[in-house]
Amino acid sequence: VILPSEEPEAEEPPEEGKEEVAPPPPPPPPPTIEEQIENLTAPIYFRLDEYGLNTQATEQLKSLAAFVNQDAQRDLMIRIEGHCDDRGTREYNFALGSARANAISKQLVRFGVNKNRISTISYGKERPAFTGTSKLARARNRRGDIFLRTPQP
Repeated sequence: VILPSEEPEAEEPPEEGKEEVAPPPPPPPPPTIEEQIENLTAPIYFRLDEYGLNTQATEQLKSLAAFVNQDAQRDLMIRIEGHCDDRGTREYNFALGSARANAISKQLVRFGVNKNRISTISYGKERPAFTGTSKLARARNRRGDIFLRTPQP
């Protein structure tokens, strides 16, 4: 409110040759719990006929272990599903899917997660995420899916 006897202060013009610089934008808000879980449980992808974890997968699992070992998350259970692409026999793919799920499980245990909180299952090639036989579809089907859930009463 400007009273009749008060004059608004005039802003000083910027110095000649200098432009006004806007303040930096505020930092983004921290991720929500849902966003954290989505990132930590993103599928882990594998190379053809392999079940070894790459550096990115290991880092993801390290972060997941730290998250589920927080006091507020200690009741969460972890389910790991191993999957394969459409190549190979049904039996081979069930065994490979199991090896993939177990590789993820063992890494979480190495990072301090109690093995009694983890369950694994292999679906082999029975539950593809992508249909078709393209290179991309096959690559996306060679995966380990991670699910967090609260214990059943």
